[in-house]
Amino acid sequence: MTGRLVRIDTHRNRIPLLAGTAAALWAAAIALTIAIANASGPPAIDTGIADPVHAWALDNPWAVSLARMFALMGSGAVLFPITVVVVLVLLRNHRWWALWVAACGIGGLVISQVVKRTIDRQRPVWPDPFEAPDSFSFPSGHTMAGIYGWVVFGIVALYLLRGPWNRIVGVALIAFGVLMGPSRVVFGVHWPTDVLGGWLYASAWVLTVTALLLWRRYRIAPGT
Repeated sequence: MTGRLVRIDTHRNRIPLLAGTAAALWAAAIALTIAIANASGPPAIDTGIADPVHAWALDNPWAVSLARMFALMGSGAVLFPITVVVVLVLLRNHRWWALWVAACGIGGLVISQVVKRTIDRQRPVWPDPFEAPDSFSFPSGHTMAGIYGWVVFGIVALYLLRGPWNRIVGVALIAFGVLMGPSRVVFGVHWPTDVLGGWLYASAWVLTVTALLLWRRYRIAPGT
């Protein structure tokens, strides 16, 4: 009983930190969004990074092939069915985790689409593109999916998988999700600030969901 109370207090104590970090990330995401919306074109930091990265990718086809694999794994055609399977498996014995995964995924996708349509930023245009998608650029949807999808799966693996492989699998999934962002610049379909915006929005949302669900689960009952 004492151990359980200690765990509850530990989770409660994390909520203010999670909420505060989420608030800071939301503020940074909104500030970046305002800057992008008011810019007349890509800022120097975008072209200064994207131009040499694209030139490097042209000389390194293996990097383009790797970026193409990331593009597939971050697509809805792959990520949606995986998320559904993960949620269904978790519903059997870990309903809190199932709700967390579902909320992160659904909310992350909605945020991505709403901001994209609001900002209406055009993607990079190259004379020799690897791919030329016609959707909006900011924030990077694949970058966000890497966080609310693959990073979330990695966290689930770290906490719930048993045996010596849980850390290896968890860290590998988290690393894969984070690297989804840079792969979009290598592939030439996003500016670096699109990736930064994707990281900020997705991380802010995941932390917000985590704080809210922890508060809901461990909130102090009236009179205690």
